[in-house]
Amino acid sequence: MATYTVTINERTNAGRQLLNYLLGLGLIRDKVSSRKKTGLEEAEDDIKAGRVYTATSAADLFNQLMKD
Repeated sequence: MATYTVTINERTNAGRQLLNYLLGLGLIRDKVSSRKKTGLEEAEDDIKAGRVYTATSAADLFNQLMKD
């Protein structure tokens, strides 16, 4: 069996219909997206992972930076 890579523009009506058709036939298992995350998505991931720091003032921020 051969493997093919096809790019489908899901923003168009034809692209959505083609994707739904292929999913319905069982020809593809799932969507694989190689798009990069937006800045907002990266920020949400940082919040979920606890990689967010707070400071009460600029001096506090610089003190925290100097500790690391």
